[in-house]
Amino acid sequence: MDKQDSGSMNRQLFFKTLLVLTVALGMATFLFACTRSADHKIIGVGDRAPEIRLQSVDGKTVSLADYHGKVVLVHFWATWCPPCVEEIPTLERFSQQVLGTDIVVLAISVDKSADALKTFLDKNKLHLPVLRDPEGKTAGSYGTTKFPETYVVGRDGMVRYKVIGPMDWSLRTNVEIIRALL
Repeated sequence: MDKQDSGSMNRQLFFKTLLVLTVALGMATFLFACTRSADHKIIGVGDRAPEIRLQSVDGKTVSLADYHGKVVLVHFWATWCPPCVEEIPTLERFSQQVLGTDIVVLAISVDKSADALKTFLDKNKLHLPVLRDPEGKTAGSYGTTKFPETYVVGRDGMVRYKVIGPMDWSLRTNVEIIRALL
């Protein structure tokens, strides 16, 4: 193979590599844009918690404003999310530990199917308050696109603590962190 053929092959390899990288970058940009809505801010610690007004699995309308003056753990999750499924029993235990206090747990499911959600709750004997957000609008108002994600809202309506990803809510240290907000 002479130098001219080698140079031509190198140019072809360069342009093919450039094309692949350009397509990959375009796809990554598109996917990122699809996961973040331009009209919603990503809520963090120190921000006012957006209002929540959703139906519970038993058909009652629940609002974050209903719990003004209490510490509210707002937890976004789904039955199709493996880390969520692993974490939710610890949230159930946490919910039982704080029952009767000024701490409230609102587990907000983004599952589209009410039947699948009910089956999951029954099968796992979960009794914590579960709200439905099948279109993900409330999750979107918090800037949440990955699950699980949890916001601890203080008595004043401000986000005091945020957790992205799963956590063992039944650990004593985690319970103490939340109780310290009372």
